[in-house]
Amino acid sequence: MIRGGKGAAWRARAPIAVVVAGCLAVVGLAVGGAADPLGGFAFTPSGHWVYNPQLGAAFHVSSGGDRADAQVDVPGAGAGPVVQGDTSGFVIGPSKIVEFGKSSLTVENTTAAPADERPVTLEVRGGPYAVYRQAGTIARLGDLAMIPAGGPIGDVVATGDGKLWLQRADAGLLCALPEHADRLSCPIALPQGHRGRLTVVADRPVFVDTTDDTMRPVEATELGGPAPLELDVPDTAQLASTDVAGQLAILDAPGQKLHLVDTAGLAKDRRPVRPRTVSLPPGDYTGIESSGGVVAVVNRTTHTLHTFDSAGVPRAQRPIPGGDSQPPLVKGGDARVYVDGADGAHVMVVDHDGGVSEVPVTGDRKPGSDKKPEQPQPPPPAATPQAPPPAAGEDRGPVAPPKKTQPPRQQQQQQPPTKTALPASPPGAPRSVAATADDGAATVSWGAAAPNGAPVTSYRISWAGGGKTVDGTTRSTRVGGLANGTAYVFTVVAVNRAGDGPGVSSKAVTPRAAVSPPGRPGSLAIEATTKHTWAKVTWTAAAPNGAAVTAYHISWVRDDGSRPGSRTLSGSARTYTIEDIWDGKDVPFTVTVTAENSAGTGPSASAHKAPPS
Repeated sequence: MIRGGKGAAWRARAPIAVVVAGCLAVVGLAVGGAADPLGGFAFTPSGHWVYNPQLGAAFHVSSGGDRADAQVDVPGAGAGPVVQGDTSGFVIGPSKIVEFGKSSLTVENTTAAPADERPVTLEVRGGPYAVYRQAGTIARLGDLAMIPAGGPIGDVVATGDGKLWLQRADAGLLCALPEHADRLSCPIALPQGHRGRLTVVADRPVFVDTTDDTMRPVEATELGGPAPLELDVPDTAQLASTDVAGQLAILDAPGQKLHLVDTAGLAKDRRPVRPRTVSLPPGDYTGIESSGGVVAVVNRTTHTLHTFDSAGVPRAQRPIPGGDSQPPLVKGGDARVYVDGADGAHVMVVDHDGGVSEVPVTGDRKPGSDKKPEQPQPPPPAATPQAPPPAAGEDRGPVAPPKKTQPPRQQQQQQPPTKTALPASPPGAPRSVAATADDGAATVSWGAAAPNGAPVTSYRISWAGGGKTVDGTTRSTRVGGLANGTAYVFTVVAVNRAGDGPGVSSKAVTPRAAVSPPGRPGSLAIEATTKHTWAKVTWTAAAPNGAAVTAYHISWVRDDGSRPGSRTLSGSARTYTIEDIWDGKDVPFTVTVTAENSAGTGPSASAHKAPPS
C-alpha cells in the first residue's frame, strides 16, 4: 500500500505510470500508479513480482521494497516480465502466459502468447495488459482478451479511468481502448508528416510533436492547441510515461542529456518556463521512467541506474546487478520504479524520494526450471598430519597412532524461504460469463473464479426479477420463467467463506418462442351466387408459432378439374376474389388456403362451394 510521509503531496496528484519501452532497451524500468485522485482505480496492486528462471519461480517483492515475501512455483515459464491484477499474477514468457493466484500461490491457467516478443506491460484499471507492439496485439490478461490494433503499435500510455492511448505510427493515428472495450477506436489523425511520442501529464494524455517541437493535449476526437517546448527534441528522444511533478522528462540519448520541460504551457494563457537540461555522464543511455516525483534513466555502457528529482538534482547512482544482457521489462503498481536484473535474481527499487534499494530474489530451484544453476564443488579433504621422525638416540616409547583430523564441515545450506500464503479473500471474477436465449428461458454459463485462498462454495446468478444459487462446482444453469421478447442480462458472483467476489455480467439476450410453421387459417368462407361469375374468399389469421406469417397461398379448382388457379398473397391478406369461377356453368369448386413463415408452410384450410339449387 502507498504510505504517507514526505511524498504524500505529490502522490495525491500523481497519474498512473506506464512503461514506454524502447525496442533497444537494455533495462526495463517499470512504474506503478499512485492513488487515483478521482477515485478511478479499481485496485492498487501492492509490491512487485519478478520471475527467476533459474529457480523456476515467481517472487513477490514487498511494498516496502525490502524483501521477497512470497513465492509461486512456475517451472518452465520462460524468462519474461510478471504483472499483477487484483487477484492474479501473470508470468509472460516467450511462448505462453501463465496465470497464478496471488492468494493461493498456485498456477491456475496457461494460455499461448500471441507473439514471440517481449511486450510492454501495464498494471492499470481494467487490466493488466501486455501490449505486443510489433504484432499489433493488445492482451487484456484479466479476461485473456486478445484485441487487434490493425498494425504495429508505437507508444502506449494509460489514464486513471482505465483507458489506453496508443500510437499507430505507420498510419499516423492516435487510438483509444476504453476499459473493458473489445475494439480500438482511432479518432485522431496526426498532422501529415509529423512524428512524436505519447505521455501522460496530470492524468491526461499528451502528444509531444518532435517535428515542430510542441506538446499538445489529446482530446476525445482531436489534438488540442500546440504549446512550444522551447527545446529541439530529436525524433529519437525517449519520454517517461508520466510527468515528474509537472515536468516532462525527455531523454536525448545521443546527446547524453536529460531535459525536464515545464508543462504549464499546456494551460491557456500560460507560457512555459525554460527547460532544465541535465548533462549525463558519458555512456549509451536507454530506458527512462517516472514515479511521479523522481525520474530514472539507465546507462547501458556502465550498466548503471541514475535517479533525479523534478529539478534535475541527482538522487542516486547504483550499478545494476545480474549481468549485461537485457533484463525483463516489468511494471509495478505502487508508485515506485522497478528494475529487474537480467538473471531474475535481483530487483532494484526506486523509492518515492529517488533512493534505490536492491532486493535479492532467492529460493529453492524447482524441477523444470528454465536453467540449471551451477553446483558448488565441495572443498578437498584436509591432509592428515604426520609426526616428525625421532632424533638420533631419542627413545619416545610406543608411538600413538596419529590423530585423525576431521575435514571442515561444510556450511549447512540455507533453507529455502517458506511459501507465505496471503489470508483468504473473496473469490475472483467468474470468467467468460455468457447466456443463450431459449423459449421463455436462458442458459447461463461461466468459467471458474479464482478461489483466493478458500474454495468457492457457490455461485449466485441474478437477473431483473429473479436470482438463483448453485454450488461451487457448477459452470452452467438453466433459468426458466422468462418473458419472451424481453431482454435479460445475467450477473454471476462467486462466493467463498471470505465473502462475495466481483460480479461479471453477460451480454443481453432475448428469449423468444420456438419457431415452427404457422397454424391453419381460420374461418375460411366463400361468398358467391349464380348471379355472379366471381367468388369472394375470406379467412382469419393463422397462428404465427414464433415467427411472423409472411405469406398466404390460395388455390382453387372446379370439381370437373376445370379452371384451376392459384395466388400468393402477403401475410396481412385476409380476403381474395376469384374471377370467372363459374363462367355460366354451375359446377362446384374447392378453395384451399395455407399460411407460411420462416419455418415453412403450415396445414391448409379448405372450403367447398356448390351452386345454389
